[in-house]
Amino acid sequence: MKSWRTTSIVGLALGLLLAACLPSPDLTPTEIATAPTEIATAPTQIVTDATITYPSNGAEVEREEMVRGTSQEVPAGHVIWIVVFPHAASRYYPQDRQADIEAKGDWTSKAYIGVEENVGEGFDIIAVIADEAGQGVFRRYFEDARKNNDWRGLEQLPEGAVIYNRVTVTRK
Repeated sequence: MKSWRTTSIVGLALGLLLAACLPSPDLTPTEIATAPTEIATAPTQIVTDATITYPSNGAEVEREEMVRGTSQEVPAGHVIWIVVFPHAASRYYPQDRQADIEAKGDWTSKAYIGVEENVGEGFDIIAVIADEAGQGVFRRYFEDARKNNDWRGLEQLPEGAVIYNRVTVTRK
């Protein structure tokens, strides 16, 4: 035989469970259905990007071009750098300085697309984002090239220089 305490405790627990399932008496069914609820949202992911907007893929370009683009969330200490890759040479030619980035993320960088004799040849114009180490490699390349008058380019991009966009163009 159950004691009166066990029966009372079970009854009380069942009563509380049922009461929790019933709507509050001061809310109508419509109010219950439209009551605001908190929706968890995932944190916004920050995405780094650098996109070339001019010239476009497949364009014919002059020997000197002002490359333009847009960027977002370039990390502190990193910069956008334009690198030209002549298909015939298969080497990377970083341009002489980093891109100028405006407050809204638009950027420009002067690029030299080959030499006079490269008319009709294909080139890739590459937008990279370079960290301090990558920038150091680009700067040393220019120091050495100027000092030795040797502009043979780089066999590969340095660590710390990540490709974000590439367009293929033909020299006029």
